[in-house]
Amino acid sequence: MRPLIVILSCIIAVCTCADELVQNEDQPFRGTRNVEFDWQLTKQVLRAQKSNAVISPFSVKILLVLLYEATGDAAELSQTQTKKELRSVLEPSGDLNRTRTLYREWLDSALVPSKEFDLEIATKFFVEEYIDIISKYQIISDHYYSATVDKVPFSNPKVAADTINGWVNQATHGRIPELVTADGVEGAVITLVNAIYFKGLWTYPFPENGPKLTFHGSQKQVQVDFMEQNGQFYYDDSVTLNAQLLRLSYRGGKFAMYILLPHQGSSIDDVLNRVTSSTLHTALWYMDETDVNVTIPKFKFDFSEELNQPLQDIGIREIFSQNASLPLLARGKGTRNEVRVSRVFQRAGIAINEKGSEAYAATEIQLVNKFGGDGTQIFNANRPFLFFIEDEDFGTLLFIGRVEDPTK
Repeated sequence: MRPLIVILSCIIAVCTCADELVQNEDQPFRGTRNVEFDWQLTKQVLRAQKSNAVISPFSVKILLVLLYEATGDAAELSQTQTKKELRSVLEPSGDLNRTRTLYREWLDSALVPSKEFDLEIATKFFVEEYIDIISKYQIISDHYYSATVDKVPFSNPKVAADTINGWVNQATHGRIPELVTADGVEGAVITLVNAIYFKGLWTYPFPENGPKLTFHGSQKQVQVDFMEQNGQFYYDDSVTLNAQLLRLSYRGGKFAMYILLPHQGSSIDDVLNRVTSSTLHTALWYMDETDVNVTIPKFKFDFSEELNQPLQDIGIREIFSQNASLPLLARGKGTRNEVRVSRVFQRAGIAINEKGSEAYAATEIQLVNKFGGDGTQIFNANRPFLFFIEDEDFGTLLFIGRVEDPTK
């Protein structure tokens, strides 16, 4: 059987209320956001959905950067098409050394234990027992991206799937008990998996027992439990995006959720068409702290999606083809040093309530042998909206999603 490589990612985010309010410097990220790839991928996924959806662009991106590292020495003059296409996930400006530094700094910052929030990020190569990850590549993966290697018997797909699922289940605190099936990893030689778990507390929790109101979904109207409070929040009404923007910060001053609520008569797809890294950065820059009456629904849902086509639609195609060039990834009997990606898959979920939110995701990439204003503002999210969760120390996007029906 021809060898395969799989890449998987998983993410989880949770938010709950604080027992006591701790004041922190609570301001939006004002630096440059290098998130063009994130929004390009997200728009491809969310546009195809008419129901609730959530993905972690970061979880996908870190695995694709690891594949870029496998395309060969950055100093080589010859640039394969595989390398050129994957270069788009690097930031900023395709500078690999800068990218390595950013990932190392972000991981060092993100993984410092905190009493204010829980954040776990784990990346692992699950490798067939006869495959050896090239030592130079393994050192780079571990040092810059904290990616470790475990041997698994893909020749016994059930054992391999159970091993991967057990690791993902633990990394996501039980939120994703199954990411892969035995059939899904049959024939694989390498499976790359990233898992993210986030649990945070709102800086300003909502009162419990909020009103039950009507949510005007694009398909139907539903009665939903809402949360409501008056307070000072960063807010803007953006003409450029044709949406209201609201920032809900998490305790600890590091993370925040942003909600993009399309104007009445507009739609999520209209807002997505207007969002770019530049337009969003400008809109967020104009946000100012003001009195806002906030009404948003509680919601909880899971989502899974194969990302092969969305990635190809934004120009990352050759890793899926017979021409894929990933020479540094592995050597061993049966690989012929020639592998290609067969699947990129992510499973994610999120829960939002008065106390905060929980979000989670897992991404898999599988490779196969390539031969095989004034006054109080009103923010009433009683219709479909977009949201994202951001690390405000670095401007890193952890989760992006759309809510069409909070009851689903």
